Amino acid sequence: MKSDKHEFLYTYARAAFDDELQRFRNIEDKSAKYLSLLSVGIVAYSIILRFYSDLFFPAESFLQWFVCIVVGITYLAFASAWSFLYRALSFREMPRLPLDEKFIDNYEPESLPTIHFALTKTCSEALKYAREGNSEKSELLIKGYKDIAIAMWSLTLSVILIVSSSLITERNMPMSENENSESQNQSEPSTEPNKEVPPPEVTFVLDHAIPEIERGKQQINESGSKSSNK
Repeated sequence: MKSDKHEFLYTYARAAFDDELQRFRNIEDKSAKYLSLLSVGIVAYSIILRFYSDLFFPAESFLQWFVCIVVGITYLAFASAWSFLYRALSFREMPRLPLDEKFIDNYEPESLPTIHFALTKTCSEALKYAREGNSEKSELLIKGYKDIAIAMWSLTLSVILIVSSSLITERNMPMSENENSESQNQSEPSTEPNKEVPPPEVTFVLDHAIPEIERGKQQINESGSKSSNK
């Protein structure tokens, strides 16, 4: 005999259980999307820092140290959010309604109201386990979302500080160039002569003096010519 009351209870319990399973799928879908966007954001932020890291690292001024601290906080927030979202995507066993040979053998002889009532209790118990699993995943997803918000604020602040550091560096470059040109001008040697430097001493040389070796050769040649004349 059909009982509308037990059928309604089973339909209601089954709908609640199906809604909880759909909530499980929605949580995993959101976690996967957030994790993908976060991974892309980390890569893009790292590429930006690759080109502008010379502006603040190695840190020397207070602004450069502040930029390094903000960048470190940004990466910590990114890592924390990525960890929470990845754990939200971890595999978890979810309850399902039984449908095997044992179930068929046990409930085939029973009446329809009895089967509806038994399945209502099974759905209620399965709903409890599903909510426990979804609450854990939801908590991880919420924590990951909060860390993403912190990372976005920190990322925005770090970009502003990097731009400010770039502008300050560009302003200081003309001043440093002027100072370098002045120092170069000061270091260039003067074109005016130093009149205090003493002049070199004059040396005297006998223009027609015959060196000793040449004189000896000349005497030998003269004696040789005399002997030949004799």
